[in-house]
Amino acid sequence: MKIFLATITILVTLYIIKVDMFEGTIPLAFYPPEECVETMDYVAVKKYPGDTLYTLFSMYPTEMEISFSEREMDFYELNPHLINQTIKDGELIFLPIYTPSESCKNEK
Repeated sequence: MKIFLATITILVTLYIIKVDMFEGTIPLAFYPPEECVETMDYVAVKKYPGDTLYTLFSMYPTEMEISFSEREMDFYELNPHLINQTIKDGELIFLPIYTPSESCKNEK
């Protein structure tokens, strides 16, 4: 009788361990939730007299919250020739536009 109870106890314990490993909390520890990642795209814009970076950024807003300084750094990455000079009227420039990934859209 002792062997029968020991066998049942071992089988139940192994079953609990199997369920916990495949369906329980252990698999969740290895797969962290997806992070919200924004992707940067750009839009080509012509500068007209009186336009500044502030006005251009406000005319072409983004879907994500991002600071002006971060957007300005990306602007100069897209337009490296403008780092040490001003933007001339009629010049074609690229403005960074940010869109959330699909995982971010599903969370909202």
